[in-house]
Amino acid sequence: MPTERARRFRWRTSFDTLLAEILLWLLIILLMGWSIGVVMIYNVTGKFANEPYDVVLANNAQALAKLVGYSAGRITINLPRAARDILVTDPQDKVYFQIVDLNDVLLVGDYEVPWVPSTEHQELDKVFLRDDEINDEEVRVAWLFKRVSPDTEPILIQVAETRNKRSGMAARIVSSVIVPQFAIVPIAVLLIYFAVSRGITPLHRLQDELRDRRPSDLAPISVQRLPAEIRPLIEALNDTMARLDESLSEQRRFIADAAHQLKTPLTGLRTQAELALRETSPERLQTCVRQMLHAVERLADMTQKLLVLARAEAMSTHNAAQENVVLAELVPEVAREWASHAMAKGIELSFECFAETNEVRGNERLLHELFANLIDNAIRYTPAGGSVAILLHHDDGLCVDIEDSGIGIAAEERDKVFDRFYRVLGTHTDGSGLGLSIVREIAALHHVEISLHDSVLGGTRVRVQFAPPPTE
Repeated sequence: MPTERARRFRWRTSFDTLLAEILLWLLIILLMGWSIGVVMIYNVTGKFANEPYDVVLANNAQALAKLVGYSAGRITINLPRAARDILVTDPQDKVYFQIVDLNDVLLVGDYEVPWVPSTEHQELDKVFLRDDEINDEEVRVAWLFKRVSPDTEPILIQVAETRNKRSGMAARIVSSVIVPQFAIVPIAVLLIYFAVSRGITPLHRLQDELRDRRPSDLAPISVQRLPAEIRPLIEALNDTMARLDESLSEQRRFIADAAHQLKTPLTGLRTQAELALRETSPERLQTCVRQMLHAVERLADMTQKLLVLARAEAMSTHNAAQENVVLAELVPEVAREWASHAMAKGIELSFECFAETNEVRGNERLLHELFANLIDNAIRYTPAGGSVAILLHHDDGLCVDIEDSGIGIAAEERDKVFDRFYRVLGTHTDGSGLGLSIVREIAALHHVEISLHDSVLGGTRVRVQFAPPPTE
């Protein structure tokens, strides 16, 4: 079943090509910007379209105000029919006008125009403009208060017209701006396409370079002439190829060394078999068979350790299963497995635990191999009648010390003994030279520190130190 992370990754990379994804996002941004621009242009043009018509509307209101007079104690309005026809006649808009006194009495004009209380503006003879509605239709209104006589209250004069001319002009301005953009947008998309195609040319060059390489060519890719955005990716790829090259080189060395090491017991086994075929003496034949058995045992031990080392290396590249491991149970169990070997050499094998809390996180099978190899080495390199002591305690973390009374390891040899197939000269002890290599791989996988010291028993003390648990 795909993980949630994999599903999210597929969703983010649903495009077949990087070019298509970049173009789509640029097109979305372009269309959004174009839409916002259209709205802004419409708002601005609406404002500009209002200005000339507002001037005409205000002039009409002032012209109507001049027709109002005062005579014989009465308000007079000199509005001949011809003047009225000129005022209200408009081929595109419907025009309303009215003159109202402060008692809300309509003196002349249209009743539908909404009235304005006189308290809203005290400034006389000044034209004001507002947006309003008449019969559910939007209108623009010019209005003013005028005092026709010092002894009378001001009267309200209003002229209103619908917004057809204004809307038409705004629409013409917007269309004159937008229509050319319908041709500009496709051209812009084509230019963006060519620009982006040009921009990802380094990726095509990189693709060609990688395709032309031999499978064994892991040399770093040059970051010269590459854009700054691609360099971190190439540097990470170079780092990966360098680690891969190092791993492959190590594997080649391992295979060569393993073939050489396996060749020796196989050659000895073949030689002893040929000698056994020629022997007629039962005693000498038995000697050849024992030597053949010894070679087979050595070959089996080396093969088993090679498999363990390969398994440990494989788990170092893939997360090994982690579980809670109780060292006070695991280490004595491993020691009991090697007790018969110790007894066969007359070696005293002991275990002591001074750590009440001794649980760690790790792979129990691999930790079993780690302690098995360390105890095997301690017994193997301890002379008959010696002793091997295992101590579980706390010392800046959980520690397992394995001490022996064997021949010890010189200080200058302690870093080398962890190399594969390396064996200290002059030990006169059979071994594959893989035990401590296995220990190093398993320790690295568990972030465990392995160190070699002189032992109070006279031989070597190997300390396995687990990192202290993180503090919350």
